[in-house]
Amino acid sequence: MNSLHTPTPPSPALPPQPAVPLTLQWKRQPLPPLQAVQVLDFRAGDIALLEVEQGRVWVTCDGLLEDYFLEAGQRLSFTGPVRLRVSADGHRPARLNWAQHRAVEGAAYPPAPAATPQAVTVVPTSYAAGRALPRGAISAA
Repeated sequence: MNSLHTPTPPSPALPPQPAVPLTLQWKRQPLPPLQAVQVLDFRAGDIALLEVEQGRVWVTCDGLLEDYFLEAGQRLSFTGPVRLRVSADGHRPARLNWAQHRAVEGAAYPPAPAATPQAVTVVPTSYAAGRALPRGAISAA
């Protein structure tokens, strides 16, 4: 007895879902020049979004060797738990906008209010050779 086996056709691919815009509560952090470093703590499961509104900001993340220097309009995000240390870089004041939210798959991160983000890639030099970023750093744009 011969039986024919008809393969089951693959399920049709679903169209990609559009990104879900998040409603974020942005906090404005003035960073006077030559003042003490300020600390921002974020819990496990939180996403920390940073965007420079004015000036140049130095950012470092506890546990990472790299420092980040962001100009007005640049953004950087981290996954928690992280402790970030931020300050104005140099002798000019800076202003940092930051927000936190719980991780949401497919989320679209809106810009901070009153800021015009620029597409900029901020990658620590030791990771520029194609190695994956460590836990903590997500993206920069």
